[in-house]
Amino acid sequence: MKETKRLKNYKDSLTMHLLNILLEWVIIVVAYFVSAALRRLTPLFMARHFAFSDAVSFSVIAYVSAAMNVAIYFIFGDYRTIHFRKLTSEAGRVLLVQLMSGYLISALLFWMKGGQFSRMWLILYVAVCWAMVMFKRIAFHYLSDRFFGKYLKKTRLIVLGGGGLARRYIEGSANLKGNRVEVVGYLSERENPEIPGYLGDESRLKEIISGKELSEVVIARGDISRNELKGILTVCHAANVSVFIIPMFNDFLMSGLRPVFREDIPGLCLFPIDIMRTEDVLGVNIAVTNMDQTIETITENLEKWKGEYICVSNVHTTVMAHDDENYRNIQNGAVMALPDGGPLSTYSRSNGNNTAMRVTGPDLMHEVLKMSPETGWRHFFYGSDKKTLKRLESKIKRDYPGTKISGMISPPYRALTEKEDEAYVRQINESKPDFVWVGLGAPKQEIWMAEHRGRIKALMIGVGAAFDYESGNIKRAPQWMQRANLEWLYRLMQEPGRLAKRYLFTNFKFLWLTRK
Repeated sequence: MKETKRLKNYKDSLTMHLLNILLEWVIIVVAYFVSAALRRLTPLFMARHFAFSDAVSFSVIAYVSAAMNVAIYFIFGDYRTIHFRKLTSEAGRVLLVQLMSGYLISALLFWMKGGQFSRMWLILYVAVCWAMVMFKRIAFHYLSDRFFGKYLKKTRLIVLGGGGLARRYIEGSANLKGNRVEVVGYLSERENPEIPGYLGDESRLKEIISGKELSEVVIARGDISRNELKGILTVCHAANVSVFIIPMFNDFLMSGLRPVFREDIPGLCLFPIDIMRTEDVLGVNIAVTNMDQTIETITENLEKWKGEYICVSNVHTTVMAHDDENYRNIQNGAVMALPDGGPLSTYSRSNGNNTAMRVTGPDLMHEVLKMSPETGWRHFFYGSDKKTLKRLESKIKRDYPGTKISGMISPPYRALTEKEDEAYVRQINESKPDFVWVGLGAPKQEIWMAEHRGRIKALMIGVGAAFDYESGNIKRAPQWMQRANLEWLYRLMQEPGRLAKRYLFTNFKFLWLTRK
């Protein structure tokens, strides 16, 4: 097995992934016969006679039911890791699947003229299945580190701070079962004789990170300022090192981050600080972010990023980048590659990046336009056809009054001559926009932005079909479909001829390549 930072054993071992699926299938089949045996032992005063041979005659039901259960669990993502977060939610999900399975068996029996089959047996089957699957998952959850720990790379980290919080975290790490965490030392203004491993003051952070091959930095200080935090994040981001902070009690109560905390040391919560962190998804560095964080990052860096570009990546572009090194380099050359596709942020969360959320091109453009009357940002729109741009202009003036439109260009559907391209660049720069929204579709828009990096004096953002959405040409999927990562299905129903091959092929390929 490959070494991994945390126990996500199926990410790096297809064999173990398949073995776990097979084991669960076997358990469900065994539960079928165990429940039949229990029903056979039921006293006659409680239920009518039941012959075990009847269960054997209909054993095909066990195999079909087990296959269906495993398929549903696979869709739910239950095989991505052998750990679960909450026992109650795990138990509830397993019970739901088993009830669905019981309903399927009832329907199959009716269809196979097995209506005389025992309803009590069906109840026993659901209960035994639930108990056996839960027993297996709990056992795997608690025994996994013991049996797989030798294959895992330790989480190497340093602690910032030398007070009581730092001492408590370091002592707790030393007592962790499985020895999963290695605290290299701590940085503080002065050495604390009660804490071993003093490495110097925090000015040595960059030096320590580059020389110790660290994966995490834990901030155990209650007096850290915003500017200090930004400096730490800048250093850690450059080295692709995760940053966590141990909040004070009041911070914990008042923060909106309670759903994403991590508790490695009993009684101590860690909050991830994911500003500009990235997740490697098929070779593309997808930002670990959400909409609020993205807006804040763009606002803080807008002047510095003029001349740069942002990619809004989905499953289709990520699979294309995986297959094409040049396109992958273009994606990774962006100052940010945002997770437009829900599966991208879901993949990041499955790797422990709990703050990762979907940031779509249309939503990002909407949020930036909404802020523009107050900020004074100027916008240029490049792409689509003249009719769509005219409708878009009217819509912006109506819905975002006060927003400044620097200009719009609908380029021809062919390669531009050098003279045409220079004229467009001059027209864009002379209008002095802050943002250039590029709606050429992938991969054309990303290639165009990379070719014009440094030439366009504004932040370029490739937003695909956002012009059509915002202008009203294309209707967006309902919110429930967006939340369920099914917007692609809605788009497929709108344009099946154009999108069928792209969505069905690339979606399947993405699921296969990111299997865990």
